[in-house]
Amino acid sequence: MTAPAWPAGLEPARTPLHVRNEAWVPLPPEAVWARLVDATAWPSWYANARRVVLAGAAELGPGVRFRWTTLHVRVSCVVDRWEPGRVLGWTGRALGSSGHHRWVLVPEAGGTRVVTEETQAGPVPRLARRWLSRSLRHWHQRWLDGIAPSR
Repeated sequence: MTAPAWPAGLEPARTPLHVRNEAWVPLPPEAVWARLVDATAWPSWYANARRVVLAGAAELGPGVRFRWTTLHVRVSCVVDRWEPGRVLGWTGRALGSSGHHRWVLVPEAGGTRVVTEETQAGPVPRLARRWLSRSLRHWHQRWLDGIAPSR
């Protein structure tokens, strides 16, 4: 599967910050997808998500706008990459930063290969690149770890 294009100006080669995490999850893509689009439930299984509010929608979908707090920063986002069961992405803005976060789901025997990537541009990622890179890599891994409910 070919990964979706990045928004103009937020391509990894053009931003000071790009992080990528991936994991195999023992759930079918449909189950992973259901967890990801139910953004208001993220705080119940991803400790770095707080105050997730969707504008006029019950779950993420094409063009859905949402606000949430992550890394103690309030971020405004819009879903702009949408291939049900395969690709989910949003572009967001916060004070001193703009970025793009995407999820790519690849079916594999007995589960799903989940890849999550984020780019950021602006003065904050330029100045705090090392700290942000480590922090995002850590928290994105926790997000991946939380997708499959504990048994």
